[in-house]
Amino acid sequence: MPSIVADYRASAGIDIEHDRADRTAGNQLQMPVTVLQQNWGAALGFDAAAIWRAWAPDLRHVTVNHGHFMAEEAPVETTKEIRALLIR
Repeated sequence: MPSIVADYRASAGIDIEHDRADRTAGNQLQMPVTVLQQNWGAALGFDAAAIWRAWAPDLRHVTVNHGHFMAEEAPVETTKEIRALLIR
């Protein structure tokens, strides 16, 4: 459990510094990326595609109707998207 807490703590601290350094250096992900975004996040105005496109020029963004545990709530759709990503 401590490693989970440390991961959350890092995402609000040192990860931000590392992200800024990468962005300043112009670093981007060189592999294809797929983002599955919950529809309620999009409805609240959270634009996951815009955020991720800055990091991943080869981005596929999909809005889904299931919740946080996508693999459990919609295993068929989640598997389909993972397979499509692996083919890309």
